[in-house]
Amino acid sequence: MKESKKEVLAKFHRDNIIRASEKLFLKNGIENTSMDDIAREAGYSKATLYVYFKNKDEIIGAITLLGMKAFLDYVRNCLMEHKDFKSQYFALCYALVDFQKEHPFYFECVFSEINVDLELEETPKVYYEIYEVGEEINQEILKIFQEGVKEDLLRRDIQLPLASFIFWASIYGIIRMSKEKNKYLQKGMGVSSEDFLQYSFELLYHSIKKE
Repeated sequence: MKESKKEVLAKFHRDNIIRASEKLFLKNGIENTSMDDIAREAGYSKATLYVYFKNKDEIIGAITLLGMKAFLDYVRNCLMEHKDFKSQYFALCYALVDFQKEHPFYFECVFSEINVDLELEETPKVYYEIYEVGEEINQEILKIFQEGVKEDLLRRDIQLPLASFIFWASIYGIIRMSKEKNKYLQKGMGVSSEDFLQYSFELLYHSIKKE
């Protein structure tokens, strides 16, 4: 169904606000960014801002949903382009590295805690969507590990889906460490962040692989 001019215009303004918010959140942090700051950056009055978003949490929710959907696309592309467990595993690791480089704020949003109660009626609809997309991501990553079980490559004591969730958490931590401790890795350990990533991914892979 074709969007009306009013819907197209509303989407245009919402997108402008979201882009301005992303820029400020990434630069100053969420806590240090006010609705006044966002209005100025987007070029709107504060009153206009509230036409499209009730508060800052609603903007954060909209950005998080966009990030989750973008990440889901990355995961699905890995599954489509690679069929065996090992190639899917390493493809997903490096897809996450690329995702962090291309969408640093989305990367943080995807792995952040969503501190809302989905059982409350007043919870904004966007958070239900975030939860649903998050479950889709979990299922897609689980498929990679199920492929490993099918190929008889994983240790028999691996617990699914817990192992796939731990994998997700581990890769996030490795990528953050490579970025935030880049100078230390080079000067203190004599390795590049790229070498650190490669070794970390391989170490994690061998920790779950059957001997």
